[in-house]
Amino acid sequence: MNKKEESVDQGRRNFVKTSLAGAAIAGSVLAGAGFSGVESAHASSKKTFIINGKLVTPDGIIEGSSIAVHNQKIAFITSEKISADAGEIIDAKGNYVMPGLVEGHTHIGAWRPFEDDLKSETEAAASGGVTTVFTFLLEKTTGMSERLPYYIDATKRLATIDVGYLGSCMTETHLEDIKKCADHGIKNFKFFMAYKGNEMIRVGITGIDLPYLYRGMELIKDVGGIAMVHAENYELMKLFGKRNAENNFLSFNRSRPPVCEEADADTACRMAEKIGVPLYIVHVGAGRVVDIVNRFRERGNQVFLETSPRYLVIDEEGKKLLKPYQAKTTPAYKPAENLARLWEGVKRDEIDVIATDSASTTDKEKLSAGSIFKMVASWQEMPTMLPMMLSEGYHKGRMTLPQIVKQLSYNPAKLMGVYPQKGSFNPGSDADLIIVDINKKQKVYPNLFPSYCDFTPYEGWELKGWPIMTMVRGKIVMKDGKVISNPGWGRAVNIT
Repeated sequence: MNKKEESVDQGRRNFVKTSLAGAAIAGSVLAGAGFSGVESAHASSKKTFIINGKLVTPDGIIEGSSIAVHNQKIAFITSEKISADAGEIIDAKGNYVMPGLVEGHTHIGAWRPFEDDLKSETEAAASGGVTTVFTFLLEKTTGMSERLPYYIDATKRLATIDVGYLGSCMTETHLEDIKKCADHGIKNFKFFMAYKGNEMIRVGITGIDLPYLYRGMELIKDVGGIAMVHAENYELMKLFGKRNAENNFLSFNRSRPPVCEEADADTACRMAEKIGVPLYIVHVGAGRVVDIVNRFRERGNQVFLETSPRYLVIDEEGKKLLKPYQAKTTPAYKPAENLARLWEGVKRDEIDVIATDSASTTDKEKLSAGSIFKMVASWQEMPTMLPMMLSEGYHKGRMTLPQIVKQLSYNPAKLMGVYPQKGSFNPGSDADLIIVDINKKQKVYPNLFPSYCDFTPYEGWELKGWPIMTMVRGKIVMKDGKVISNPGWGRAVNIT
């Protein structure tokens, strides 16, 4: 199939059938031959050219080529010398050029009004090189499909970058909505195995049981989607919660030990295998989950794994954190050996996606709960996602630059159903591009980024490797760390 002509939906179905194999761009480009049938760099229609950059793809690095952008799309890649009058020239100055990051897991509007969060947190995303962010629909009292026109409109009015939407299933109405949502482009749905009480009622998350999950998986298989699960065993957490009830960071984490994730990951894999539906396990923090999933993969099952920078750099004790409570999240953090196994999974491509599970709040709101067990979870991690993976991953030999592109752009674009529109240098793909200075050093501090979130657990950390330009559909939205685009440029990418 010609990738330029491949529809987003067909590309997604092909991907689910063939797992994560395949190239992001034609092999001839890696060999320096260029795309077939491309127009000359000196054609009459004015374009924008990114020159003097090293182009990073999942398959390698291309040097000596320029990217042409026209009408919000990638027009072509050329090895021709670009003249000064060919169009607008953006000089990458020897830095690396990557497809824009596709953030596959956030909760916009979790702790504050959705529209306020959409505006501020898409700006925060742009500052970190994210050009498309996916967020989960959490409809407390209605179905999801009837709200889609609202989300399309809100994105057009308020978002700085493009936004994709994923379903969340907790009620019978949500199950009935799966087919309706799929008809409008949403085919991935998340199930919260971890919650059966009122722990997350504030954000509209209510508990489900295994029969509910099973029925949901059957419906998702029927629409050609992917079942997504938060795997933590509620009953085991109740047991360990009684044994670890002290109001501190370590006690909270030990109240949700690795076995909680391992048990429900195994259960979800068994159910998905029986039904024959692709499974995606979100925010994996327990290293043995990788081993559990590998056993199911060896039997031919499609199981995809996502982890987050936080689970790669923070252990149950919160070493190196000035204020560990700020990093409170679920699933909880694990003993240090889990971090080593997850990094091994990143290096071996056993981990498919790096995402943040960001949900923006303030330090005051965190502390207002009075107990770490009641404290709201997460923070805004999108601005530091790429710098953290460069600093702790690439610069420490744990992953390559092509792997960064694969796990932070190409794979999530495939799994979320927006490839080759996103996550690609293909001609005809959206011109979502970032320029990255892999040697730039920057200390992280509160309010470094344009987010409602006024803290970061990484305060004081010096990270090496930062995006210095973010382009969304041909428009520069961030330059030298400053967001320069007004809200309203973003579009909903996977719903109609």
